[in-house]
Amino acid sequence: MQKKFARNIDALGDIYQFAEDVFATGDVQDEVRFPVHLALEELYVNMVEYYPDNDNDILLEVAATDGKVTVTMTDFDVDPFDVTLPRNIDTDLPLGERVPGGLGLHLVQQMVDNLEYQYRDRQSTIRFTKESG
Repeated sequence: MQKKFARNIDALGDIYQFAEDVFATGDVQDEVRFPVHLALEELYVNMVEYYPDNDNDILLEVAATDGKVTVTMTDFDVDPFDVTLPRNIDTDLPLGERVPGGLGLHLVQQMVDNLEYQYRDRQSTIRFTKESG
């Protein structure tokens, strides 16, 4: 299923519900739901925060089959921002010594099974998958 969402943090509740509606059709286990919700939130919030003056909706497509979830997020009229690049976050450092930024994307990269990024004609597309096991 796919649906467009307004570029607004307040849309997160509707995004969670949209994902849950799809999960219900594909036998998605709790161990998959949490990382998918976390990745959806992190990526969506980044899209909203980096382009607050962009009036284009964000297209979200969620598919669930046999416990595997595939999410595609498309953002329109934006500059490139490759979410697959390493974030070089040292999680062993004490909090006071860490450089702010990048931790959310680092967590997404660690929690999903596959993360892809494509950019063409000012259109940014992120696809990730997560499955149980």
